[in-house]
Amino acid sequence: MILFSQKPVYGMKAMVKVFRRECHKVLNSERTTIHGADGMLMVLQLAMADVNKKHGGEFRVALSDVLMAWKHLLLDKLHLPPPSSARLENYDLILETYKCFLRRSNTVDLVDIFSMYTQLRLVDTDPEEPVSPVHLFEFLSSSEVSELPELSVPSTPSSKSKSMSSQVKTAVRRVFCSYLSLLVNSKNDMALAQTLDVPSRCLGRQAFTDIKRAAQKSNTSLFLALTSFVRAIQLGGKGYAPAESDPLRKHVKGLSDFVHFLDNLEEILGESADPSMCGSKLVAAIRAAMVKGRSSGDAVLAAANETAQELKERICQLHHSQKQSSAKGNGTGLSPARPKAYAINHATALGGRDTVKVLMALLDEEALAPPCLNKADLLSEDQPVLSGDEANSILELFRSPEVSTGGSPEPLRNRIQRQRDLLKPKAKSGVIRSQFACTYADD
Repeated sequence: MILFSQKPVYGMKAMVKVFRRECHKVLNSERTTIHGADGMLMVLQLAMADVNKKHGGEFRVALSDVLMAWKHLLLDKLHLPPPSSARLENYDLILETYKCFLRRSNTVDLVDIFSMYTQLRLVDTDPEEPVSPVHLFEFLSSSEVSELPELSVPSTPSSKSKSMSSQVKTAVRRVFCSYLSLLVNSKNDMALAQTLDVPSRCLGRQAFTDIKRAAQKSNTSLFLALTSFVRAIQLGGKGYAPAESDPLRKHVKGLSDFVHFLDNLEEILGESADPSMCGSKLVAAIRAAMVKGRSSGDAVLAAANETAQELKERICQLHHSQKQSSAKGNGTGLSPARPKAYAINHATALGGRDTVKVLMALLDEEALAPPCLNKADLLSEDQPVLSGDEANSILELFRSPEVSTGGSPEPLRNRIQRQRDLLKPKAKSGVIRSQFACTYADD
């Protein structure tokens, strides 16, 4: 097992703190969220698959190619010497697609934080270099040897069960944090993809593809595209509601359920001025949605209960820490300006503002978590973590379903059997026909 050094983690915490305090100088939105190592790798996989498709291939990419490009990406962005292996074809286009995804989602990665730290830090108070490029590279590129099939060792049943339990908890925690991330940054397309059909709302690949096309058509985020559609349906009115031919019409119920659930979370966010209480309510609401209909022995239920308790405790700790920091006059600089005292929604806006500060601190910590050791599990297309349609990976979700060519919808086995039946020699009939056979219709 690889043991991670605490030095890069502490150094990155210092960089993120400076970034949150001074990000208004370089970004248009203070609600920008951070992709950790795992998020960066998933975005890179999507970028590579997208480039492959644009060059006449399929929306697919080999794991070995992703890991090779991952190494090049980190060394390139950290301005370290390139590896001995040659760059992949279309690497520059892959890098640009990767950056476009981050900009479109109002997100940055940990290497961007490292790059911005130099220009944002204050010479008098902030350390000169809390973490070196080499240490950051080693932290982000950590991987497990067993991710290569030829080097993997068969697992015992107990270790396999333990691995699966850990896998379930990681996936469940990612869903919790993705819901909270949407409250902070609704443009985060990755967070929306990880929550759209968890719990199941019958919103699979086809629904996600229709949302993507609607977002591309209106040049908006995925979240704004689907919420605009649902709001238009709710308001109705002749000439205002979406046309009956709109592809999203097929998914009205699922999309409405998703937006309604997020509306409930938004109401919770603004109704309490105490971030600890508000955060606990948010986590409890997400947990209730995830465990609905699951039996007592379900692995997802156990993981959701454990994750909810951990997040509630951490939110309370972060709130207490920020209160102490504010009392000392240090401030945190994590959220938009405090609402005016005479504002109509002063109490609601104030409560939401303080809770957002805590949620952003929580999400920043999640981004600094050590990377998943087994990259094959992280990027697998058939990762059996959550039940039903929730088992689809991000790559599988972003891939558009195959368009029907009008061919036979029968399974291949049935088509082969039918062809064999046609090729079988037919036995000649031994029936003696009468002299009036010509007047009868053939059997």
